[in-house]
Amino acid sequence: RNEINKTKELATSSKIRLINQLRESVEYLSKEKIGALITIENNDNLDNLRTDGVKLDANISSSLIISIFNKNSPLHDGAVIIRNGKIYYASTYYKITKKSIDNKYGSRHRAGLGISEVSDATTIIVSEETGSISITKNSTLIPVKMNEFQEKLIFFLKD
Repeated sequence: RNEINKTKELATSSKIRLINQLRESVEYLSKEKIGALITIENNDNLDNLRTDGVKLDANISSSLIISIFNKNSPLHDGAVIIRNGKIYYASTYYKITKKSIDNKYGSRHRAGLGISEVSDATTIIVSEETGSISITKNSTLIPVKMNEFQEKLIFFLKD
């Protein structure tokens, strides 16, 4: 079996921590209407699908994610990439989708959809305008309510 699901390969405790930290940060970002774009890498390495960015390679923590997306942070634009359970890049950019999508979605949603069309990554988007949460995977954008976020995230990280 040469295709390994990187998220599956994480030890259960690391995976639980990842999901908890993501839930905590997304809950805060959503409540405060702070825009965010968080991509969890799976099998496909995103290095050739992204531009710019700052390499952090830091342990996952909700406070770090919240700090990165804080509107006053120089890193708040662009995406965070999580690789092997670590916050690997911040402030990185993707090509946006060529699909025409509803005007209520901005550039974050278009970028999140774009990366889901060219990789097997899962991306979480928090809207700056409304605080609403979406997840993109396999060229699909799914709106998610906070109370079902954790369950949905676990589901998307499984396959």
